[in-house]
Amino acid sequence: IEPISNNTGMYVPAYPLPLLEIAGYVGSRLPGVEMRIVSIAADYGLPLTRAGKKTVYERLSKDLVRMRPTGIGISCTAISQAKELMALAEHIRSVLPDTFIFAGGYFPTLYFEEIFSRTHAVDAVVRGEGEYPALSIIRCLESGRNPSDSTIPGVVFRSGEPGSNHVAPARFNLADKAVLRFDFLHRPTTYNLLPYAFSRGCNYRCGFCMERAVRPRRNRAPADIVSEDLNNLARVTSCRNIMVSDAMFQSDDITPLLQRHGFRINFETRCDAMTPEEFDRLAPHCQCIALGFESASFSTLKRMNKVSSRAHYKRYIDNAIALFDVAAAREVPIMVFMIAGYPGDTRADLEENLSFARMLSGRSGKGGLVFKIGECRVYPKTRLREFTRTLQGVVVDDDGVFGDNVVRQASPSVDFKTILANIRDIFSLSHITPKLQESILTMFPFFRLPPEALADRSIPDECYDDRDRNILKISPATLEIFRSTFADLMEKYRASLADQRQNRTLQI
Repeated sequence: IEPISNNTGMYVPAYPLPLLEIAGYVGSRLPGVEMRIVSIAADYGLPLTRAGKKTVYERLSKDLVRMRPTGIGISCTAISQAKELMALAEHIRSVLPDTFIFAGGYFPTLYFEEIFSRTHAVDAVVRGEGEYPALSIIRCLESGRNPSDSTIPGVVFRSGEPGSNHVAPARFNLADKAVLRFDFLHRPTTYNLLPYAFSRGCNYRCGFCMERAVRPRRNRAPADIVSEDLNNLARVTSCRNIMVSDAMFQSDDITPLLQRHGFRINFETRCDAMTPEEFDRLAPHCQCIALGFESASFSTLKRMNKVSSRAHYKRYIDNAIALFDVAAAREVPIMVFMIAGYPGDTRADLEENLSFARMLSGRSGKGGLVFKIGECRVYPKTRLREFTRTLQGVVVDDDGVFGDNVVRQASPSVDFKTILANIRDIFSLSHITPKLQESILTMFPFFRLPPEALADRSIPDECYDDRDRNILKISPATLEIFRSTFADLMEKYRASLADQRQNRTLQI
């Protein structure tokens, strides 16, 4: 089961790739096991209120009682799902008290001790990649054994002292990867975006990223499996929009496969990972490119561990501009990811970001440009939290692992008011064309809109799954209707678009 993400601006109407990968692998090894993949928002609706959430959970309960699963795995790939992971596990436990419940993903991998301390509803946590541990858990359940009585690499159980029965996870060998199977999806027609990972892991060591805690090295999927997967995607769905889920994407050998099937690709890359020539060859098949840029300041990028020297910094900036220019010339919509108020940032760093954004805005083409910029968050038990403690004058909210942990003061001269002003100034330089808007809404149908915008009376009743408009339907048809209102909603809620992320959180 994939829980609800409570951040409206980051909701993506895509099938849950991690669960599909795991189910495909388990199914290839245990073909007699019945499995079902559920994504709460896509299958039951996106609740906008507590009343809507109650209704959604009641619908889920009816299906769970009917299916009577022996085990349920909950995927939690984003911090915005963390609280919902807890709520979902508690709800499942109340409905099916004897069902084995396990959780996995980035958040459980890092914070399994906190999960066990907050709830007794989770029996086990998978740390790292899920295929091998999930197979062992399901084998136990199929044979009538309690997985907690076993020692499974990559799994830590609630029984006993936290960590005392944990054997380190093994990296998944992508040569063992199974072809994606859509028949595991509960309602396969509710998705209109196809995420896919051509590789896993990342060789870079950026200070703010959690990838290294799960997959510290980049491994590529074998070419024959990728080809078979893309053939399968083209065969079973009419959708041709692929969102690349790699931590780092390089494309030369992928381009012919995309061309063969007419796929349109949306992807993010580092500013020093892809050459402009490579991107130019990919551009005819690209719906949108996102640059993981983060900052134009050498000092900030050095603190982030994104550049190692002045020479590296020059290559980083020059390549970012070159990629941007290719996108502008090819009319490819472009998103520039940036972080405002990174620990240690001075006013000079923020001004450097603003100056660079003004320069990019002036070079924007018909494809359009949006600065996807937000405040920095520093989560407990991360390298960034340890680094932040070494800096003078930095203030971070101490909300614990389930909170926002926002940087309130990046340095003695940069308070949160200054950070928010910088975010608004840079976001205002975006050039949102109809082509860019179409690309954005394919990936993020509620892009930067606050929750109250999703209940606006201008949205047709057909977009809701109940009379009181507490639940938003998630389907290609209803999202298409919603898109017709998006421009007006953007204008009406313009003042909220560049606001802090916590103002885009569902209060459910």
